[in-house]
Amino acid sequence: MSTRILHRYLWGSLIRGYLPVLAILVAVFSLFDFIGEVDKVESGRYTFGAAGEFVLLTLPGRFVVLSPFIALLGSILALGGLANGRELLAMQASGMSHYQIAWAVMQVGIVFVLIVACMEEYVTPILDQNAHRSRSLALSDSQAYQGKQGLWFRENNRYIRIKTLKYGEIPQNIDIFEFDQDGQMTAYLFAEEADVTNPQKWILKNIHKKVIKGFLVSQETLAQIVWDSPLQREEMRLLTLPASSLAPSDLFYYIKILQRKNQNVLGYELAFWGKIFMPLKTGLMILVAIPFAFGPLRTATAGKRVLLGGLVGIGYYLTSEIFEQMGVLLGASALLTTAIPFLGLVVAMSFFWWAYFS
Repeated sequence: MSTRILHRYLWGSLIRGYLPVLAILVAVFSLFDFIGEVDKVESGRYTFGAAGEFVLLTLPGRFVVLSPFIALLGSILALGGLANGRELLAMQASGMSHYQIAWAVMQVGIVFVLIVACMEEYVTPILDQNAHRSRSLALSDSQAYQGKQGLWFRENNRYIRIKTLKYGEIPQNIDIFEFDQDGQMTAYLFAEEADVTNPQKWILKNIHKKVIKGFLVSQETLAQIVWDSPLQREEMRLLTLPASSLAPSDLFYYIKILQRKNQNVLGYELAFWGKIFMPLKTGLMILVAIPFAFGPLRTATAGKRVLLGGLVGIGYYLTSEIFEQMGVLLGASALLTTAIPFLGLVVAMSFFWWAYFS
């Protein structure tokens, strides 16, 4: 039988193994998240519909977080089914080696890893940021309004619009409109960016200001000014998004900015390296699944394989969390605390492959 045909058969089996695991895990964890959101209903303007919208918008992010488990359990199911049906044995009898079968498995894994990486960079940040901003608005007592053109705030006769939040917490493209008691505009100010290190006194940068007196309009351009912000503490929270909602590239550049300001970056570094290692962990979990078809577990039942695979995945997750928390307590390098569990599993897998296939 042609090797190409066997590869296609393997690819199809793996995809059929991934899909049910993906559907079940994402559905179960989405349900858990929805139950958690229901506890917040009736706080502010937060409704069941808003909770459901939040869960739906964060669903792609949930898929990315679960991708290592999807890859591990999906591969175990697919390869275990082929092993139980003696199909892997037939492939080997037709001339395919262990390495050729493993490479065919990894080809599907590489595509899956690329999907995860692209979603982390281009899809989940936009949806997660919209979800968190909408939820924060609904939960707050603020009169702020989220429109298509940004966040709007009102303070007496002054209206403030913040069009974008760079890196999740740097206001950009800020419009400030001031009106008199008769509703006539008296001043307009546009700032390209704001430094909000002090929440009460923002430093507005690259400003274009217009003052209107009757039919006369005076204009001036300023490099920066100190602006007394009218925003309350609860409204300021709307201008801060969790580090996990940022794309890896945004996290990288924002960490550099914070380092230049000598600010604490550990939380952002942990989020950054977690996102960098997520596709790598997904690929590694596929390699972890391969021994379940060729090693001592090749004759085990599907239930036993899934159980042991689940224990491996949970064990790795708990180890990663322990190292991360220890790193935070000890002030250790975020890269080191993220990489140690990953490298430990790589070494364990390398030893198994050397012992079994040499």
